[in-house]
Amino acid sequence: MRVVRNVGYLKKRQRGTRIMIALGLSGLFGSVALTFLQQLLYVYLAYALLITGFLFFNAGMQQWAKWNRRPRPDELLDSALRRLNDRYTLVHFPEIPEGWRPEHVLIWPGGILNITTRELAGRIVVKGTRWRRLDRLFIRLLTFGGPPLGNPTIECQRQMEALRTFLQQRDLPGADLVEGLIVFLNDQAQLEVIESPITVVTRKELLEAVRMLGTERRLSQGEIDEIVAALSQGEQVEGPISLATRVPAKTK
Repeated sequence: MRVVRNVGYLKKRQRGTRIMIALGLSGLFGSVALTFLQQLLYVYLAYALLITGFLFFNAGMQQWAKWNRRPRPDELLDSALRRLNDRYTLVHFPEIPEGWRPEHVLIWPGGILNITTRELAGRIVVKGTRWRRLDRLFIRLLTFGGPPLGNPTIECQRQMEALRTFLQQRDLPGADLVEGLIVFLNDQAQLEVIESPITVVTRKELLEAVRMLGTERRLSQGEIDEIVAALSQGEQVEGPISLATRVPAKTK
C-alpha cells in the first residue's frame, strides 16, 4: 500500500493542542491566584477563569490524545492496512478547504473510501445515527479527558459530502464512488451494532472490510494518480510512499 501524509497539517494540529492546554492551565492557575485577593469582583472573575480554564484544558487533553499520543490514528491505520498492495493509496489529512474535512481517504481501482476513526475503549452501541457509551459513570469520569465519542455517523457523512464536493468542483473522477467506513482503533472497544447506515468495524476487522469492498476496476490508474495528486496538496506532504507488506521481525 502507498501512503501520503500531510505532515504540515499534523504539526499545526499538534501546536494548536499545546496552545489549548496552556490556555487551560493558565485559566486554572489564574483562578486560584484571584481567590487570594478577597474581593467579591475577583471571586466572580476567579469562577469565570476556573470554568473557562477547565473547558480549554479538557478540550486540549482530548485533542492531545488524538494528535500527540503514539501511535496516532494514522499510524494505526497504516499498520492495519499495510498488507494491501500498491493499487491502494491511503491519504492522511488531505487538503480539502470546504466542509467537514476528511482525515483518512483510501483510493483504489474499486473506488474511494472515507475512513472515520475513534480511539476510545469500552462498550459502545450504535442504532441508526444514535451512539451511546454503556460504561459505568466511574469509568467515564476516569476517561473524561480522553477521546470523545461524538457522533461518528454524522461526521463520516459530512466528510463524504465534503470529499464529493471537492472532486466535483475540480472535475475529478470518482465523486459517485465515495463510500464511508467507521473504525474503532482501540482493541478494548466492544461494539454492538444494532443498525447503521455506515459500516462500523474494529481495527482487527478493518483489512477484511476493505477487501470485501471488491477490486472491480471502476477507476483507471491514471484517474487514481490524478485524485491522489489533488488530495496531496499542502506544505510538508510526504509520499506516496510504499509500505512493506509485512512488519519486519524484531531482532533480539
